[in-house]
Amino acid sequence: MNYKLILLAGFVVILAIGFGASYLMLRTPSTTTSTTTPISVPPSTSSKINNDFYFLVFTQKGISMVINPFSTSASFLGFQHVANISLSVPSQVFYWEQLPYNSMVKLGQNMFMPLNNGTVYAVNSSTMKIVKTFEVGNSTGFIGVAYSPNMQYVAIADGPSGIVEVINTQTLQVVWKDTFVSPTGRTYYPCDVRWDPNGQFLLVPMRFNNSIDEISSSNGQVIKVLASSPGSEPYMLSPNIQGNMLAVEFSGNNSVGFYSLPNLVLQGIVKMPSNLVPQRGVFTPNGRYYLEAPGNANDVVIISTSNFSVVKTIALPSTAAPGLSEIQLTPGGSYAYTVIHGNVKTGGMIVLISLSSMSIAYEVPLTTAPAVVVPLQTNAGTYLVDNVLLPPVTGLHC
Repeated sequence: MNYKLILLAGFVVILAIGFGASYLMLRTPSTTTSTTTPISVPPSTSSKINNDFYFLVFTQKGISMVINPFSTSASFLGFQHVANISLSVPSQVFYWEQLPYNSMVKLGQNMFMPLNNGTVYAVNSSTMKIVKTFEVGNSTGFIGVAYSPNMQYVAIADGPSGIVEVINTQTLQVVWKDTFVSPTGRTYYPCDVRWDPNGQFLLVPMRFNNSIDEISSSNGQVIKVLASSPGSEPYMLSPNIQGNMLAVEFSGNNSVGFYSLPNLVLQGIVKMPSNLVPQRGVFTPNGRYYLEAPGNANDVVIISTSNFSVVKTIALPSTAAPGLSEIQLTPGGSYAYTVIHGNVKTGGMIVLISLSSMSIAYEVPLTTAPAVVVPLQTNAGTYLVDNVLLPPVTGLHC
């Protein structure tokens, strides 16, 4: 009898353990499944795709062009020679220009066209004529222009000279100018600058100071300095549209760091795959992904900002001179467009990536080498094509 009771009790215990284990398995979150977040990015708050813009392209040899990126037969609409850039200027690939999200060039605006020898031209968008020349620096290297959220000011950063300055886009007067150099006279190399989405401060990577600086946009006063690890060399960066996260490209260790804004607390860091060198990136409109455009390959690396991991790599068309120089969002947030500088002999390319499918949507090969590409209102583009620019020329390399 006792044995029967013992056997019965043992059987009950075994059943209890079995049911308990099953219950725990059902309740315990899985830790063995992939952490990769499915890529599903709404193009904008509206499902309507925005194709109502052209591109204004400023080439490495001083030619302005109007491009319709959605035309499969006649994307090149017209051109004009704005400036003669010397053939002796080496490797003209280190300059860039950035407009705020959902902004486009309007007719009559003064546009700022940087050259990588420290010169910046102010060009009237109605006439495509140079109205003023700014000599920011005098050496070859990273230089670029970023427009304020209201498009009323531009910030310019010139790495070789260490100069950061803000200019009024209407009066073309310098609001303030500062030089960032070490006590020994060595430039801290501010080779990028971005406005925070509210326009209150600038974000500047000081490459040879291994720091990221927050600087008042109104007077140039340094608000905060975040020291990065020695030798990391932060040299490009981009805030998200929401204004609560900053991505920083590090050339010293081929990684992308993600920080909170405005307090600059590290959230995560991503090592680039396959020895890719990060150069420029952009957040998707909802901030869920960061698209990185390497400087040494025609690939776009997609990084999840929820777990800071690479979730996909998009292979772009191969070119004779591989490497991406710029990536930005189109108006409306339907696409990200990346620029392959190429070279003046073989040309370059503009590639549009659909943010709903994370795949190539349009390719615009150019026989010239693009330097700066910005969205242009279609009515402004039509006016330029009809009244200012010359008709398209096949094989344009001049």
